[in-house]
Amino acid sequence: MARIKQRSDGRYVATTVINGKRKYFYGATEREALMSKEEFLKQSINCEYYDGDLTITAWASKWLEIKAKNIAPTTYASYKRMIKTYIIPKIGFIKLAKLNINHIRTLINDCADQGLSTRIQGYIYTLINSMLKQAVLDEIINKNVASKMKKPKLIKKKKMITLIQKEIKAFIKQIESEELKILFKLAFATGLRRSEILGLRWSDINTRNNTISVAQTVVKVDGRIIISPTTKTASSRRTITIDDITMNELKKQRVLVQSRRVKEFRWINNDLVFPNRIGKPLNPDSLTFYCRKYAAAIGKKGFTFHYIRHTHATSLLEQGVNFKVVQVRLGHSSFKETMDTYSHVTPIMEFDIAPKLKKLR
Repeated sequence: MARIKQRSDGRYVATTVINGKRKYFYGATEREALMSKEEFLKQSINCEYYDGDLTITAWASKWLEIKAKNIAPTTYASYKRMIKTYIIPKIGFIKLAKLNINHIRTLINDCADQGLSTRIQGYIYTLINSMLKQAVLDEIINKNVASKMKKPKLIKKKKMITLIQKEIKAFIKQIESEELKILFKLAFATGLRRSEILGLRWSDINTRNNTISVAQTVVKVDGRIIISPTTKTASSRRTITIDDITMNELKKQRVLVQSRRVKEFRWINNDLVFPNRIGKPLNPDSLTFYCRKYAAAIGKKGFTFHYIRHTHATSLLEQGVNFKVVQVRLGHSSFKETMDTYSHVTPIMEFDIAPKLKKLR
């Protein structure tokens, strides 16, 4: 039988022993204290590892440990930063078992009031939803309250910037370094992500079949530049075809790297296609800097390395390449992602449809 008594501060406390540990339940009245205890017992019956004292902050830390084994370092760093910046300050003190839909809705609304984009709002929701799903699977709580709330709808405000062939040639012409010139030519010809190009190895290049395999990335985590054996998603690990001109550029790059390698006694062999002066990975931030610099020089201020990827995809679609082929080539996790990103290309493609319609008659 649980005991209940009144404290010196006027509150009532009910106690009971669970798994050899005494638990305390407080209330302004005897009834409130007893109801708090009964709710805990009800939850603990349904969840083998139920913990009514576990806070969002504590569970977020544990959840990150679980996720770290299966995600890329950059993804882990992003999760950690988002949780620390937006989730912990607002709801970190709340007990995991006491979190309700109003807590989550208020958090999202506060983010909107602060002017955060719908992408960030959706990201925050996704993280909370994932944390609660894991807690249910681990039988720490018995329900995911986030599942009752819709994810904030993404509203795209930023206009995508792409280059036409004439502008790409002007962009490349700005580059003085031969190796950087080859790197950017490869980017425009493949649509590879910045991290994927920097992680590319000679062993990933098949000169006979004219293909490139994406198997690792170079990322910056907590200020350190590392080679990650994981890619952004499972679909990011892929093999794509390149043309003869691009392959010849890569062969030129190999000669440049080998000539530098024989002169550098400190050389570290990572088999990278685009290493720094001693064989280590290049800093991803440097590509961002150079891309902005060259783009600004041709009057395309705001053009980033990621827009090179969009430029490649847009060019393929305008030439009639199937959306599904583009999805696989870019390493998108879903066909919907490709369609949503490049739906703007469809009206342009409509101009080319008239001659094809005649063939149907």
